Amino acid sequence: MSTTTATVDRPDEASAVRRVIEHAVLALTMRWLFLLVCVMIAFLHTWERVVDEAAAGTVIGYIFVLPLLAGIAAQGIARRRSGELPIHDRQIDTIVGGLGLIVTIAIEGLWLRRYEDQYSLFHLDILAALVFSASGAILLFGLRPVARFWSVWLLLLALNPLVYRMVAIEMGGSRFDYGLVLVLLAGVAGGIAVARTKRRAVWGFVCTVVIGVGCLWLLQAFWPNAHVLVVQLVPSVTAAIATGTAFFLFRRRGEAKSPLGRTVLPTTARTVVRSGLALACATVVLFFLPLPPVVPEVTTKGPPGSAAEPLSAPSGWEQVGIEDYEWVRSFFGRDATLVRQTVLADTGNPDWDARARPRRLVVDTLTTTNAATLGLYPEATLYRLANTRTSRTLELRLGHGVTGSLYTSVNDDLLLTWTKLVFTWVRDDATQRVTVISVDNHEPDAQFPVAAPSMASNLGTSIGVFLRGNHIASNENPDYKDLALLTDFGTRLVSAQFLRAGYAS
Repeated sequence: MSTTTATVDRPDEASAVRRVIEHAVLALTMRWLFLLVCVMIAFLHTWERVVDEAAAGTVIGYIFVLPLLAGIAAQGIARRRSGELPIHDRQIDTIVGGLGLIVTIAIEGLWLRRYEDQYSLFHLDILAALVFSASGAILLFGLRPVARFWSVWLLLLALNPLVYRMVAIEMGGSRFDYGLVLVLLAGVAGGIAVARTKRRAVWGFVCTVVIGVGCLWLLQAFWPNAHVLVVQLVPSVTAAIATGTAFFLFRRRGEAKSPLGRTVLPTTARTVVRSGLALACATVVLFFLPLPPVVPEVTTKGPPGSAAEPLSAPSGWEQVGIEDYEWVRSFFGRDATLVRQTVLADTGNPDWDARARPRRLVVDTLTTTNAATLGLYPEATLYRLANTRTSRTLELRLGHGVTGSLYTSVNDDLLLTWTKLVFTWVRDDATQRVTVISVDNHEPDAQFPVAAPSMASNLGTSIGVFLRGNHIASNENPDYKDLALLTDFGTRLVSAQFLRAGYAS
């Protein structure tokens, strides 16, 4: 009798287990789909902006590589997940997830406004998308399950757009360097994916990097003009997938090759109706928060002729010095140039100096064939401007359809005020951004802003703005003492370039 009962009960038990597993798989799938849809809708404008910037030739397209590498690392952790205690606290999940949604809205609604000029450089909306994804996962799956993947979240957080560019630029700033940074990231993802032991993690990292560097070298050798997104995507993802697959097959040799290799565990959070509603509401709010305006495309036509030649000094001025800066290639492309010309007035003017001393100016001309980088790195990022307050800009018409922007920068450490006149035009197949700078110290040894890589040094100012607001970097009561000087010089400078090209002034 007992034997018959046991025989009858076993199919029922197997069927019950199968139903539990199927329900767990369905619940996981539906929640992941819901989270993915929320992320896509909430940050739809961000993804559109990233696609546009990547198509224009910037390196921001690497963002689309990160989910693939995160998925490779996460599946390795998921396959090792076992023996978890059934401990959960939905109140903690709700509190942590809800606070994360509030932080996301604060980043998107407040921080983006504060760093509007550096939007393309910082891309804080991508940080907001990461916080939103983590918060949504906590609400839908629980804090403990999400925390098991802490290494994946840390990996995504560490390589934000600013850090990615800083690391690649320190390595040289070439296309190969931008691809190599992602290969190293793929190595970390591969190491996480196969890290059943520390030794396997190290071997996973090494194998992924070796394969990735090999793919990157072949790509550069046989397809040197490939789009930068191809350079970022193909070597890193290929290496991570190849390493993960090889380690998986080696580990499962002689065994079943099922992807997970264990029973799917039920979700910790049984019901998520209220959490889902909160996530949906946050999605709607984020969707309607606007992004900073797009930097307009440069359409001003400059004088014809080669952009490789330095600008001609205008009448009444003499060039007394010239200097080239090669470091700009790491920021603006391998063909970019930055030339600083120092010019001195032939005669003094009492309207420009009380003692009628000849004034000295510097003219920095940045030339690049990748116009998109000019919007990525604003004019101020060419200089180290720690403890500097900037005024609002004035528009000046310089003739020949050229419009310049004039503003002042007050350096509280040096007790100097620099006045800058900036205009941009297109010449041949290149775009030029010209910056004319004066200083309120009229002595021959007056100090002008140093043209130097300044992304890291200006980060301190950005942190100060975050902690204390924009007012610490703003000059609310500017004195445009050199307005007349730079208006006259700028007009003459523009006319001199067109005159050299054969146009009447």
